[in-house]
Parts: sequence; C-alpha cells; structure tokens
Amino acid sequence: MKAELPEFDVLLEMAEKRPEQLEALRSELVEAVISSAREDCQRRLRGLQFQIDSTRRTAGSPMAACLRISQMMHESLNNLRECLNEPVSSASQRDQIQVQTTDDDRVVSMLGYRMRKAKKRRQGESALV
Repeated sequence: MKAELPEFDVLLEMAEKRPEQLEALRSELVEAVISSAREDCQRRLRGLQFQIDSTRRTAGSPMAACLRISQMMHESLNNLRECLNEPVSSASQRDQIQVQTTDDDRVVSMLGYRMRKAKKRRQGESALV
C-alpha cells in the first residue's frame, strides 16, 4: 500500500494535534521512497536516513534540526561540486592516493577520499579566519 501525502491543511492539523500520526506518516513515506529505489542504493539511503533521524533526535528543536540537515545537504553538494570540478588529473596526484580496504576487502570509493580531503581543507581555512 502506497501512502499518499495529505493536503497541507491536514498536515498542519496533524502537526498541531496529532504529531505521532504525522511522524508515522513521515516514516511510512520515507520507507516507501527507499524501498522504491534500486536495491544497490537502498543500503546507502537507509544509512543517510539514519543520519537524518539521529540529527533530528539530537537537535534541540525542529528548527535546529532543519538547519543541521540543511548544512549536511550543503556539505554533500559542495563535495560533489569539488569532485566534478577538480578531478584527479595528474599521474603524481593519482600516485599519492592510497587504496584503503575494509575487513571484507571492498575498495573504499574515490569519492570518500575526495570528501575527506575537502573537509580537511575547509577546516584548515576556517582555522585561519
């Protein structure tokens, strides 16, 4: 059974009078989206949803949660932009990349390396300010 999104006024009423019902609807809709994704993407989507849910739980208010989740999105988009605009092009840069493996010998993606590198660079820039 696919859940449909109610009209805005119904959602507003749920938020004000029946927040647990609104949360159940949110969970149902999120699960429907994840389940409809390709099977090879579902694990990553569940991990991302876990991060979002954790952020919501630890934030002091709904607005704080919104701001933190928005920041996560902007960081992710910035990392993607950096990967697209600054590809590893020279052989010397490629030689400096160390291949990392996990316990089950899967190679960690290049995107993970680029994201860590970009984060360290941003942290260094913010320390200078």
